[in-house]
Amino acid sequence: MNSSTQPRNCVACGRSISWDANVCPYCGHDYRGAMAGPMQAQKKESGMPTAAGILIILGALIALGIGVLVAVGSTVVLSGEGFVCGAIGIAIGVIGILGGIFALQRKMFALALIAGILTIWTILGLIGLILVAVSREEFHS
Repeated sequence: MNSSTQPRNCVACGRSISWDANVCPYCGHDYRGAMAGPMQAQKKESGMPTAAGILIILGALIALGIGVLVAVGSTVVLSGEGFVCGAIGIAIGVIGILGGIFALQRKMFALALIAGILTIWTILGLIGLILVAVSREEFHS
């Protein structure tokens, strides 16, 4: 019954258009999207990776600050072990900052997870680690 010779009414403007029209010539309503079928559901992104990235970066800044203080303080008293501990703190801080940045970008889940683990000794890093782990599906390769 729906032949191309019989008109139909446009759902947007109500004017008579042909059945084979992809776009209403009067108002421009596009029927091609409706014929393609239902659109794929978009994955909704939460704020968890963003919050995780911020918390991990803050925890990493704490580690970096402590590492610098220990390294500088130990050079004053000439303690090699203190300098090594300070350098480890600095390394943890740098890795944590990088991992936090990747968490903000929702990239490289493994690095964001490692950064959360390295900063776990701060409550900020612990919460960041939990948020990274829970929001795993939101990360891109």
